[in-house]
Amino acid sequence: MPTRKRIRRADTRGSALSLARLPQAPPAFTLAEMLISLALMALLVTAAAVGIHAAQQAHAYNSEKADLVARARGVLDRIARDVRRAQSVAMPDDCSIMVTMLDDSTRTYAWNGTAGGAITLTVVDGSTTSAILTDGVQTFAVNDEDEPTYSIHLVLAGAKATTEVSITATPRKEFF
Repeated sequence: MPTRKRIRRADTRGSALSLARLPQAPPAFTLAEMLISLALMALLVTAAAVGIHAAQQAHAYNSEKADLVARARGVLDRIARDVRRAQSVAMPDDCSIMVTMLDDSTRTYAWNGTAGGAITLTVVDGSTTSAILTDGVQTFAVNDEDEPTYSIHLVLAGAKATTEVSITATPRKEFF
C-alpha cells in the first residue's frame, strides 16, 4: 500500500486558544499612584537636602569656633607664660599689660578698644618691634583684683562664631 501523506489543515480555533494561554501583563501604575510616589520622593529629597545643608552649616560653625578657641588660647598662653617669667608686671590700663622680663626687655600686650580690632605685642629690647597676635577681638581685659595674680579675659569673634576665654597668671614668687 502506498503511503499517503496526511496534510494537516490549519486549525482556525488554535489562534483563540493560543491567545488565552498567553501570560497576562503585570498591572501598571495608575496616574494617581505615580503622582503620590513622585510627591513622596520629592519630600525625601527635600529632607535630605535640608539635612545636608544643616550639616554643612554646623561644620562651618564648628571649624570657625575651633579656630577662634585655638587663637585665643595661643594668645592667652603666651601672655600667661610671660607673666609667670616676669621680673615685674604693670597694667597701663584695663586693655593692656606690660611685662618686664629678667633681661630687662619689656613686652606690652595691648588692644586698642575697638570691636574687631587686634591685640598687638610690642617688644622693647634695645630696639622696638611690634606684631599683631590676633584680630577679631571683641574684648580684652586685664584685672589684678587678686594681686599678685592677674586675670586676663579675651573674647574673639568671627563671621559665624564667638569664643570667650580667660586665664590667670601669677608672677614668680621671688619677685613679690
